[in-house]
Amino acid sequence: GIALTPLIRLWLLRRARRGKEDTNRLSERFGHASAARPTGTLVWLHAASVGETQSVLTLVRALLAADPTLHLLVTTGTVTSAALVAQQKLERVIHQFIPVDTFFSVKRFLTHWHPDLALWVESELWPQLLWQTHDRRIPILLINARMSSRSFEGWKKWPRTIRRLLDCFDAIYAGSKTDAQHFA
Repeated sequence: GIALTPLIRLWLLRRARRGKEDTNRLSERFGHASAARPTGTLVWLHAASVGETQSVLTLVRALLAADPTLHLLVTTGTVTSAALVAQQKLERVIHQFIPVDTFFSVKRFLTHWHPDLALWVESELWPQLLWQTHDRRIPILLINARMSSRSFEGWKKWPRTIRRLLDCFDAIYAGSKTDAQHFA
């Protein structure tokens, strides 16, 4: 992880030049928070990009309405999804970019935020994020889970790895019957 940090930084700067990263918030990608952790219960909702972010906005509003003391940390990986979250102007919602999946970036992120619950709407399984979240005994739910037939065939070649990743989740709620069969 440490040896790759300069390469990751270059990759992120290249992405920023193409408008795919927010240069003012690149430090978030290394787990440095740009906001304080609110007191009380914090639910971390990770939605990879715009599609996933749009799909969880109803859930975000329902969670906020159900508990007026609840705070949400929404992480995404794209500037367009970050803009979508900002446009909502929702109180008690903090947006951060998801850290790159390296040991120290994830450790820094989790140490600062230490969420009480993690809800993932993401088809990519990031090992450091999953393992470290699980190791800290933070419950993780995979919601609207999807696994394409292509991914399913690929993961069949690595059964121990996918089992270790999926074992991090306390529950997996599949998006369809086919997805549920793939995860099973």
